[in-house]
Amino acid sequence: MNYTFRPCTLDDFNFLFKLKKQNFKLYVEKYWSWSDEEQKNILKEDLKVHLEHKRIILLNDKPIGIYVTHFTDNGELYINEISILKEYQNKGIATDIISKQLKENENKGIRTILQVFKNNPAKKLYERLGFKVYNETETHYQMEKL
Repeated sequence: MNYTFRPCTLDDFNFLFKLKKQNFKLYVEKYWSWSDEEQKNILKEDLKVHLEHKRIILLNDKPIGIYVTHFTDNGELYINEISILKEYQNKGIATDIISKQLKENENKGIRTILQVFKNNPAKKLYERLGFKVYNETETHYQMEKL
């Protein structure tokens, strides 16, 4: 599948909320409660701080997901989020995006880190791509690829 990226804008709010609700509500509810209003407020605050790091994943010019990264103060690349609409999952898109990122980071000698909800099956994808758990919280595994 030939996907492309474009910068995220505030106009993407409804799409981003739909994506968040579809892909993360189940995990959030395991540890906390889910309120659409509260989650919309959290998303609004997140967009104020991290909009420049977010890229919309497009397939045939249609938004199908989001990819968010930033560099930490230590020079590591943190994958904040990769999320794809359910109907486009399991088609190799996330695997391809992360694999390309890892190859680029490896060539530059950059450590790649992320965290994943403990009950999220995406952990298996990250392990297949070479990530290892280096720490955990009550809710997340923190993973790295050197």
